[in-house]
Amino acid sequence: MDQFSKEITVGNDKRLFHFNHMRNVNGVKFFVTSHDDASKAISFSLKEKDGDWKLLPGAARWLYAIESDLADAIMDTRVN
Repeated sequence: MDQFSKEITVGNDKRLFHFNHMRNVNGVKFFVTSHDDASKAISFSLKEKDGDWKLLPGAARWLYAIESDLADAIMDTRVN
């Protein structure tokens, strides 16, 4: 699947995250968009590293608390 959406709990709220599969010369990554707690649009990327999906540097700090949930969402709908 090239695109999918997943609701993930952040603190006490559920937020909808939109995942877009991308492949380029640097490999495979997922570009993700959502909204922060102030309803401001945010975007970030995850890249596969050692069999797991990790946030790329520059992601908002609060995303690291849900990094494993984001990785699980990708693994559940894995694109080969």
